[in-house]
Amino acid sequence: MNGGGAARGAATAAAAAGAAAAGAAASPTQQQQPLPATYRLLVAARAGGSFRAVARAVEAPMPAPGPGEVLVRIHFAGINGGCETFRARGEHAFASNSAREAFPLGAEGAGVVVAAGAGVASPRVGEAVACNGAAAFAEYAVAKAAMCTPLPGPPTAEAVALVLSGVTAAAALHGTARVAPGQTVAVTAAAGGTGHFAVQLARLAGARVIAVTGSPQKAERLRELRPDAVICHATEDVDAALAREAPTGLDVIYEGVGGGLRRTVERHLAPGGKLLQVGYISEYPHALPPGAPVGAGGEGVPLDALFWGGKRVELPWGRTIFGQVWPSDPKEILRAKRRVFDLYASGQLLSWTDLSHGFRGVDQIPDAVDYMLEGGHVGKVVIPLM
Repeated sequence: MNGGGAARGAATAAAAAGAAAAGAAASPTQQQQPLPATYRLLVAARAGGSFRAVARAVEAPMPAPGPGEVLVRIHFAGINGGCETFRARGEHAFASNSAREAFPLGAEGAGVVVAAGAGVASPRVGEAVACNGAAAFAEYAVAKAAMCTPLPGPPTAEAVALVLSGVTAAAALHGTARVAPGQTVAVTAAAGGTGHFAVQLARLAGARVIAVTGSPQKAERLRELRPDAVICHATEDVDAALAREAPTGLDVIYEGVGGGLRRTVERHLAPGGKLLQVGYISEYPHALPPGAPVGAGGEGVPLDALFWGGKRVELPWGRTIFGQVWPSDPKEILRAKRRVFDLYASGQLLSWTDLSHGFRGVDQIPDAVDYMLEGGHVGKVVIPLM
């Protein structure tokens, strides 16, 4: 998932997890000893044109978790280039950042709880967690306890991928699209951070799955996930390939690319079909000339307005485009989280991560963001912070 879906998803997940955690017994603040007096984190000096342009590594006093919060020593941070681009630019869901200075960056991480605020029964100090909604581009981050998922072992890069990218795919496909056996599902950006989860979850639901990707190397890797068909849009005629592989149309489209590819797959949306817009990375600021407009996202609605506004567009023949792919029922979010972590624990779901870039530590996070935006990665781009 890129950008606004992540921001809205984190807020929805917070509400769901908060409801589940309601009534936790009060407890005094606890912490591991000793903790350093300071820590390093990445902040934006002020909103600007790109993540790299504004990101600065700084040293700050060690924070203390408040009621309902935990302090996490971050071992791995997830890279969501779209979300971080708009956070740094102070646009759309992050518009308030346009008036802020030295605001924190990052959202997804995995690490170990080193301190817990009052009222926190879980997770416990010393427990490994994956969390979102935290300023995770940092050595330490304060997170809402309700937004942390305890892990059965040490923190891993794979857990970072699951906690938002995996949950997004499960929430969208099961909670919103209600994918069913026998349906045909197409996934664009299928080798990406959330796309590879969507391929697997749709297949596990009994759907026929068509994975669409941008290079022969990614196409070859995707075959490991056993989709029914793989289409490389760099070397194949996608329109002709979809007509061949899905002659009666696509029941569900999990779409994160935008641009011409999006327009092509939308033409194949079957009567009653659902298009889930989880991003539009080919039309993010880094990919367009300055001032160039974003294309339409259905019935003339600009794609950025569709996505960030969480709009729902009804098309002829009962087809629907969802700019907000997260279901409104908080219980669906909890079910999605349980689904992906349980499937991963049982070996039925793979969590692909890309650490091949070799970057490490707070200072090299901008390099990892650039690497993700360049599009050559497979799976979720993750950076170690220890």
